[in-house]
Amino acid sequence: MSGSLFESLVRNSMTLITDIDESESMVVHEGDMFARAEASEDPRFRLELNDKDVILEELAELMRYPGLSTIKMLYLDENSFEDEGVELLAETEALHKLNTLSLAENKMTARGLRALAASPHLKNLRTLFLQHNQLGPEAMQALAESETLAHLNFLYLKANTLGPEGAAALARSPHLRHLTELYLDRARIGNEGLQALCASEVMRTVEKLTLPHNNLDNAAIDILAESDCLPNLVTIDLYRNHISQSTAQRLKESPKLKRFKYLQMD
Repeated sequence: MSGSLFESLVRNSMTLITDIDESESMVVHEGDMFARAEASEDPRFRLELNDKDVILEELAELMRYPGLSTIKMLYLDENSFEDEGVELLAETEALHKLNTLSLAENKMTARGLRALAASPHLKNLRTLFLQHNQLGPEAMQALAESETLAHLNFLYLKANTLGPEGAAALARSPHLRHLTELYLDRARIGNEGLQALCASEVMRTVEKLTLPHNNLDNAAIDILAESDCLPNLVTIDLYRNHISQSTAQRLKESPKLKRFKYLQMD
């Protein structure tokens, strides 16, 4: 794609964030969009380039884009830049105010996550989507040790093979103390990984926990119900595990799950 065509794609893929909770965006005319951006000290735009075959050279061009510092939410799912592109992104100073980053389905490995974790420019990230990549225990160790990513509120790790070791690595984090939503669908953590998480200070702030397809059984309910580290848990998703409905209902009777309300099983 030529430079002018790629710049046009970027401009046409930007939307102005208008809602305080960032749940909706409003498309505006290009002139108005950039006029508002130039007048604001804070990033106010969402840029979505999902499944656009963005290769490494185009990502490098994007990282040099004059309006990059105006972007608050950046979505780059299903592209072709892999770990090398993630490293380039992590080195980009213009992203120092970025709030939300999505890198789903980019063949990202521990190498890419180490780059994000070590970046001096991504300390304002609060939401991170990493689903459907190639992240395992080594990647989780890097995430757990990262001061850069310490203020994440929302972490989406669906369909990465973390295994019990990856869950345990997350659980040992001395930094993750602000998570409110943690998505571990299809992460293969099993009861062992759940046990590590449920004994972790990382979980004290978590309000929503999703665990579908993790090979959990009825013993997982006791692990959850007896945890002293889930005082703020409100919602849990246990879809497609080996847990009976009657056993799962015991969560609602646990005196330790003081805020628990919503159980998803199917």
